[in-house]
Amino acid sequence: MKLRDRINGGLLGVAVGDALGATLEFMHPDEIRRKHGVHREITGGGPFGWRPGQGTDDTDLTWAVLASYLDGPFTLERAAENMLDWFYSRPADIGGATAEALRRLHRSRDPRSSGATRESSCGNGSLMRCIPTPLARAKATVRRRELAEISAITHAHVVCLDSCVAYGEIVNAFLEGEDVAAALDAAKALDLHPRVRDTLDIDPRLPVHRLRTSGYVIHSLGCAVWAIQQDATFEEVVVALVNRGDDTDTTGAIVGGLVGVLQGVAAIPSRWLDKLEYHDRLVAAVPVLVALRSQ
Repeated sequence: MKLRDRINGGLLGVAVGDALGATLEFMHPDEIRRKHGVHREITGGGPFGWRPGQGTDDTDLTWAVLASYLDGPFTLERAAENMLDWFYSRPADIGGATAEALRRLHRSRDPRSSGATRESSCGNGSLMRCIPTPLARAKATVRRRELAEISAITHAHVVCLDSCVAYGEIVNAFLEGEDVAAALDAAKALDLHPRVRDTLDIDPRLPVHRLRTSGYVIHSLGCAVWAIQQDATFEEVVVALVNRGDDTDTTGAIVGGLVGVLQGVAAIPSRWLDKLEYHDRLVAAVPVLVALRSQ
């Protein structure tokens, strides 16, 4: 598979997982079954009244990070300013830790001191937007440093930092043509927080109803690691996980990005891609990311 197809799959995988899950956010699986049966189409709606294919905070902030790589040499300050610009637009949905950190960033203008480090702030709000970094950075030391620094703009607890670094290591391994086992081994070889390391060992035989889809970063990372180990299509694993309810847009984005890199853009249903408002912008970014990885 060509590098550009994997990069395209990762970016669009985030966006389609986000858009599919947006309809079901905060719902219980029983409520989803009563109202939708099995939800498998991008229809919009949900608690914030999204347009079909509209990006929620997951895709919006992924774009904010991605744009900081597209607009000349990357700087942490540019990534932070892009997040602030989004914050100033008064988004319909924003996580508590992200909102708190961006208010602090607005006052201090220091992206190295804005993120929360409390145990209660270990949400998935930085994991959901971290994929641009491993797509852009082939060099391990640079990739890992930037993943941690960008996470810490809003989520500075070591569990969040290490979850982003581990996710990025798996993405990078897929881009280099490694299989799932080798990609997980690459992440496990890092010096990670024990909770993150344990999550990389999640049992792929677990039935989907045993997976947690809350906003806790460890639950989200676990869903993504479980998903890449399934003998299933992109559509099958993303549909299965968003129908678990709770933090469905972010679960869909995190899972969709990782499975999208593994399986490539051709694995994503065209009926979903056709709905995405971010589609053209994300596709246009792919050649830039290919070039950045070659540097």
